[in-house]
Amino acid sequence: MSDQNDTPEVDPEDIKAAEKAAGIETVPEGAEDLPPETPPQEPTEAELVIELQAQLVEAKAERLRAVAEAENTRKRAEREIANIRKYASEPLARDFLQVGEFIRMALQSVTEEQAEADPLLKNLRVGVAMTEKTLLDAFERNHVSRIVAKPGDGYDHNLHEAISRVEAPEGIEPGQIVQMVGAGYRLHDRLIKPATVIVAQAAQAAEATAEDKGEDRAEDAAGDAEADTDA
Repeated sequence: MSDQNDTPEVDPEDIKAAEKAAGIETVPEGAEDLPPETPPQEPTEAELVIELQAQLVEAKAERLRAVAEAENTRKRAEREIANIRKYASEPLARDFLQVGEFIRMALQSVTEEQAEADPLLKNLRVGVAMTEKTLLDAFERNHVSRIVAKPGDGYDHNLHEAISRVEAPEGIEPGQIVQMVGAGYRLHDRLIKPATVIVAQAAQAAEATAEDKGEDRAEDAAGDAEADTDA
């Protein structure tokens, strides 16, 4: 009679392997208490309609944004092309402005009294004046307008360039123009050359400006003398 204690011990892993080979599914401990898994629910027809409507709205918005961006790009390109055409003559106009200034200087170098006293000077002055008028007419046809500053006009930094400031003479207020040295010019609405002017300022400011200029000249002279000494 054999003893029950002689029964060989069975390894639990061997039991699991045997159950697996036999197709027996082992239920984990405590799994009996878990609720059954719920299969995923398919979206309802109403939910599908709402999702499709949202996608349609987004697609329409994307299309509108693309159309707006394309229109803005087209308008920017048109403006750039228009500006290129509008100001294409600016380099040529700048070159001829200097010619106009030389003609004006030639006219101012001979007074009417001098011209009346000398028939040759008179004919020369008339010819130069006609040349200036022809040039100014050409400027006008090409949308180049002349900027003229008269004594008493207010100084405008958008149109004028002050090359000097002097004590305000009688009848001229500080900040007003005393004299125009050179005319200015515009191409359409673009300033291509400011009018050069002399501007009036208060007496104390004029004295300070004169003193500053005197000091600058003294410093320049001292520097030149020092340079000569070093040489």
